[in-house]
Amino acid sequence: MTITTASSHKNRTMKSCSLDCAVTAYATSRLSFDEVNLLRKQSDNLPGALGNSVLRHSDEQTLAALATVRDALNQFDSCPEDFRDWGVVCSSRYLGRSAFAQALTKFAIDGPWNVSVQVVPNRSLHSPASMVGLALGCHGPCVGVGGGLDGETDAWITATSLLDQQSLPGMWLVFSGWEPDEHVDLEGNALSESRCTALVMALQPMSVPVHKARLQIQYDSLSPAAVEVPAKTTAFRLFERFLSEESDQKPIAAMLGGGLRADLSWAPVIEASIPLSTPISVPQKKAA
Repeated sequence: MTITTASSHKNRTMKSCSLDCAVTAYATSRLSFDEVNLLRKQSDNLPGALGNSVLRHSDEQTLAALATVRDALNQFDSCPEDFRDWGVVCSSRYLGRSAFAQALTKFAIDGPWNVSVQVVPNRSLHSPASMVGLALGCHGPCVGVGGGLDGETDAWITATSLLDQQSLPGMWLVFSGWEPDEHVDLEGNALSESRCTALVMALQPMSVPVHKARLQIQYDSLSPAAVEVPAKTTAFRLFERFLSEESDQKPIAAMLGGGLRADLSWAPVIEASIPLSTPISVPQKKAA
């Protein structure tokens, strides 16, 4: 669908494609440090049964993502036979911070021979998306985006754009991070208590016969050109709040910056909204 909006100048218009997709399954997880690390020995209970030896080196956010995907698989009204042609987009927040802190300290003391070769492949931005893709047998686009507190905007746009432009049967959209944000010392030890969280949504074209919600991203003249960062309110935090309101499921509205707005409308649609971000006075995210 194409929509047209009027600019501040007369006789000048801007056309923008509205990206629409269905949410056919979703799940969230909030795990303590001990709970998420127990997953390293529970390969048989996670998608793909990748093996405990593989999970041993995985980042905590990757483990939380796999556990949440497992829960989301049980939420499909009609689960696809396979996910071969699906894609994966994952937005993590400061993934691998503790592991890299340890690795850099060891490197400074003893050189490269004292640093594990497993750090880069398992604790990098691409790692959670890659592991989810391997676990589900996905052969579509598989990317890690964002990486910081403001990376969720990139994930919303990337996932819906790929689903629209590549004619994929589905896309896994994953958000992961620590709540509250994890703080570590120079050796990677946590300085405060936090929980590893994950939000997973299965996105499919609107043509699927049964879905739980509709996600739409479109141009909005009232949406800011840039999003203030760091984001105070994450997608997980608002989604968790929504799930607690079982008797009154409300749509979620998100200003993504660049003149774009995302709307998540549940069935049945209720005329209400929850803001995704809270205005704060900090430097704005630079345009790409």
